[in-house]
Amino acid sequence: MRLARLAFAAVMLLASPALALDAADRTFGPGRVGAIVKGSTKPDDLVKIYTAAYVKLGKIHTVEGQQQPGAILFQGTSSELQVVFTEDGKKIEFVRIVGAAWSTKEGLRVGTTLAELERINGGAFQFSGFGWDYGGAVKAGGRALRGLGITIAYTKNGDSRAARQVMGENQFSSRHPALKTLGVVVSQIVVGFGP
Repeated sequence: MRLARLAFAAVMLLASPALALDAADRTFGPGRVGAIVKGSTKPDDLVKIYTAAYVKLGKIHTVEGQQQPGAILFQGTSSELQVVFTEDGKKIEFVRIVGAAWSTKEGLRVGTTLAELERINGGAFQFSGFGWDYGGAVKAGGRALRGLGITIAYTKNGDSRAARQVMGENQFSSRHPALKTLGVVVSQIVVGFGP
């Protein structure tokens, strides 16, 4: 009898993995943000998981002025997410984490400092210069950051000589001396759900 109950529970869990996860979960990693799971969660599931009160459907800015269908979850809170759907609206393409409540097991979150990001990565990394659409995009090879699109931004002295040294469509090291006075932190994290 006990074995039958366990088998039933396993079938139910596998039948609807997105709905079986905890909607209060604020952890993420490659292919998963809380109860949103690559390959199992569909756009229609978002309201079932998080309730209509926390899901606002609409257009989401992607890059270079483009917009795609999607949803903003927990808008204006520390749990805010932007979920971008495929053009046909049938699948989740990626989730952009904007709120600081979400965290990996290693401690990566929006607001993580440059020094902490280097620690999580296992060393220095490269990033795209600030001041353009792909500005601040991190290119890190550490195991804890694989599968995540991380963007950094400066929080102070943006008009300074130091800031101008790390602007434009070039690659810079996270150890560039100009960054010491700019208060650089993680500003957003993207988790891809595509093929």
